[in-house]
Amino acid sequence: MKILLVDDHAVVRQGYASLLGALLPEVRVGEAASGEDALTLVQTWIPNLVVMDIGLPGISGLETCRRLRPR
Repeated sequence: MKILLVDDHAVVRQGYASLLGALLPEVRVGEAASGEDALTLVQTWIPNLVVMDIGLPGISGLETCRRLRPR
């Protein structure tokens, strides 16, 4: 399983990635710092689950979700 973490705070992404890695070693975790980064990343790395902050700067988390759904 692949999980994409999208949050503009690196410490939050790293904390969740560390926790997921410890609890579920078979899971691969990707990270994006913005909605724009997430949209770019999913073109080559298709996650099974996206955990996203809805209050992202630039493209909001809600708008990013709307754009990710068709993919």
